[in-house]
Amino acid sequence: MPDEPERSYEEIVDDLETVLTQLEDGGLPLDKALDAYEHGVKLSREAQQLLADAELRINALNDEA
Repeated sequence: MPDEPERSYEEIVDDLETVLTQLEDGGLPLDKALDAYEHGVKLSREAQQLLADAELRINALNDEA
């Protein structure tokens, strides 16, 4: 299976906000809510990784200065 194209931090956060809204509305059946929660955790981890990568790049640039 080919790798998914990289999404921007902003796209991931938008998707995460959508998932959170779905969960907060409370209208999902349990199995759908669990799927949405799992997807939200995945999105959160993706966003955290992008932030960690950005921090590493910033630190590397500061070390060069």
